[in-house]
Amino acid sequence: MSGLSGYDSEAVGFDSVTQDKSSLVSNSAQTTEFSEQGIGTQTTMSKDEGCVVKPGDVNCNEEPEIPLGLNEFLRKVAPAMLEQLEQNDREYLNDSSDSDEEDVVTAKLLQEIKLKHGVGCGDHDTSILGVTWSSAGNSLAVSIGAMQHETWCQNSGLIKVFMLKRSEERFVHAMDVTEKDCVSVLKYHPKVAALIAYGTTSGEIVLCNLRNGSLDEGTQLASPSGCHGSRRVSALQWADAPLANTFLLMQITYKGKRRGAADQVLFSAGCDGTLNAWQVNADQKVFENIVCYNINGDQNLAPDITCFDFIASYPLRPADEKVPDDVFVVGTKTGKIFLCKIKGDKEEVDPVYDVLEGHATCVLDLAFSIQRPGIFVSISMDSELRVYDINQGSPLKIVCLDIPVSCMSWLSPPCVVLGLVGCEESLRVYNVNSGRALPVKGMTGCGDVTCVAVNKFGSSRIAAGDSEGNLRIWELPTRRIKLSDDDLDF
Repeated sequence: MSGLSGYDSEAVGFDSVTQDKSSLVSNSAQTTEFSEQGIGTQTTMSKDEGCVVKPGDVNCNEEPEIPLGLNEFLRKVAPAMLEQLEQNDREYLNDSSDSDEEDVVTAKLLQEIKLKHGVGCGDHDTSILGVTWSSAGNSLAVSIGAMQHETWCQNSGLIKVFMLKRSEERFVHAMDVTEKDCVSVLKYHPKVAALIAYGTTSGEIVLCNLRNGSLDEGTQLASPSGCHGSRRVSALQWADAPLANTFLLMQITYKGKRRGAADQVLFSAGCDGTLNAWQVNADQKVFENIVCYNINGDQNLAPDITCFDFIASYPLRPADEKVPDDVFVVGTKTGKIFLCKIKGDKEEVDPVYDVLEGHATCVLDLAFSIQRPGIFVSISMDSELRVYDINQGSPLKIVCLDIPVSCMSWLSPPCVVLGLVGCEESLRVYNVNSGRALPVKGMTGCGDVTCVAVNKFGSSRIAAGDSEGNLRIWELPTRRIKLSDDDLDF
């Protein structure tokens, strides 16, 4: 009852009020004894619940009886339980993220396809010039041709299309597309799985509809003659839906051309310094020019365009993170990087509004980030990787790589995969924010990598072609790549 007083105190003694100092004994089954221990002491109480067992009823020498079924059960189960616990402990130690060493991610080689001296490859040295994935990831198209031409192309071009055979989980040859010239670049449409476009070394751009799995009459559509000055097409890109709407609206406003529901917009760039936007429709046989951009045309010095990319649209970004959605960048063979704005009031226009502090040598590739608005990455022939912001003239970061590079593709922001030349490794993954290589192994075996493409439909699959005509396909578990807080910020 002392707990009800609201405070704690020491034990207090009191005088007994009982005059009779003889103990009071009850004859009931339960015996309660009260005894006086002396004046100034506490009264002690002992309580006997009354046990009916007599001392002679219990034999202390007998062992307690335990059910035999329980013993047998424990003998069978306990060893297996201990073994499983030891195995779990070992796996936990091996997979622990508290280790000082980084976890190494291993890429799995799914397939290797040797195309050198294959059927239809021609007599020239066979190299893989381009590779592209379909939107669903179940088709892969590869361009085969000659890497170098002394004057003009005198070789025939070839595109091989491979389809995924689900029962065997490998790609099998499905069809060939032949050209009179080498196919320098090719791109599947990012949404329409059967639509593929390619450009040749003679400046021609061709649209193919592979919906029926073959090239029947009328399934190919070519660009008007003479585009890109009949020089090599160096880069292609399909417009996403918001960007396509911008250019199709431009076509209506300035040319009065109607648009169809299935119309698409395709961009092409060439060595003559022009970048064309095309309105295309494979079903309706539409292949019309929307606008021709003469890059740096006001300076009467046409650059050799090697790559370009349009900024990604961010309609749901907060107001303080909004960036212009009409910007695109162009990389050149001399290392210059031009900032351009979309214009459409004339058929031919110079869109350049700024020139960034570029590379010292040829820009091999560049691409906008889909994670950070206004940020793009570029690589050059002198093994430099640069990170730019369209609002700044100088790069945010310059990473000097210790290996020769040839091509680039976004893996999953902030990571890019780089194709290598003259190395034991074929590909290497870099974090562009921190500027460090990630611990990924297994992507070896190719020669000098010429092109790389990443398919993000389902698991990340990476296809890379080399100068020896070999194509390799890896599967990389990107979810196992661990990034720290420093890796996610510049």
